Amino acid sequence: MASHVFQKIVNVLVYLFFLSATVYSVVGPSPSEGQEQEGSTFITPSYWIESVWSLVHVLLGGFVIYQWFDAAHEAAIHGVGWHFAISVLLNAAWLALIRTGHYIIGFFFVLLTAASVSFVFYRLAKEFPSNNIWDKIFVHAPFSLWHGWIVYSSVINFFQMFSTFRDSATPNVWHIIAVIIGLLFLTSTAIAYVEVEKQRGDVTGALVIGLGLIAIFTNQHDAWIKYTALATGILSLLYPLRLVVIRMTGRNSNENAPLLG
Repeated sequence: MASHVFQKIVNVLVYLFFLSATVYSVVGPSPSEGQEQEGSTFITPSYWIESVWSLVHVLLGGFVIYQWFDAAHEAAIHGVGWHFAISVLLNAAWLALIRTGHYIIGFFFVLLTAASVSFVFYRLAKEFPSNNIWDKIFVHAPFSLWHGWIVYSSVINFFQMFSTFRDSATPNVWHIIAVIIGLLFLTSTAIAYVEVEKQRGDVTGALVIGLGLIAIFTNQHDAWIKYTALATGILSLLYPLRLVVIRMTGRNSNENAPLLG
C-alpha cells in the first residue's frame, strides 16, 4: 500500500537525519570546558560506553534497509510503526539539549524517548516474535539495545539535573547514597530484563546496562561508588548466563526459549 511505502520512506529520512545529527555531535564544535565540567557527576561513565550507541546506529540502519523486505513487513509496519520516527526525533532533541547543557528539559525528553522506545520494545516481544535470524538482528536487537541504552541514559541524565552532585570534587555521604541507589536501580532493571518474561528473557538490555555500570567503575574515583559500580556491573553481566544455563540443561521447558525475540 502507498501509505506503507510512505511510512518506510519517512523511516529512512528520519534515520539519515538522526545519523547526521549524531555525527555532528561527534565531529562538530566541542563544548567548552565549563560545559563539560557542568555535565559531569558522580555517576558519569567513561566515554568508551558511547560505542554502544554506535552499535545502535548500525543496527537501526539495518532496520531501515530490512523493512523493505517482505519478511520484515509485519513487524516493521504494524509492530514498530510510526514509533520509529517518533523515537528518533525525540532522541535527537534529547541529545541536542544535553549537549547544550539543558539537563532538566533534556530529562523530560529522555523520558518521552524511553516511553516511545518501550512501546516498540514490548510490542515486538509480545506480538511479533522473530521468525528468522534477520528478524533477531535487524528488528528485535536494535530496539533491545536502544531500550537498555535509553534506560541507562535516563539515570545518568537524572543526576545531571542536580547541581549539588557536581559542586565538589569529593562526594559527601548523601551523594554516595544517591549514586548507590541509582546503581542498584540499574542492576535491578538488568535483572528484570532477564526475569520478568522468562519465556523471552532479554539478554541484550541487561548486557548494555552491565557494560554501562563497568563504564561508571572505570571513570569514578570514590571507593564506595567505584566498587559498587564494579560489583553491580559484574552481576548484571553474569546474571543473563542463568538463561544460557537453563537452555543448555533444559531444566524448565517454559524457560527454554529464545534469549532475544
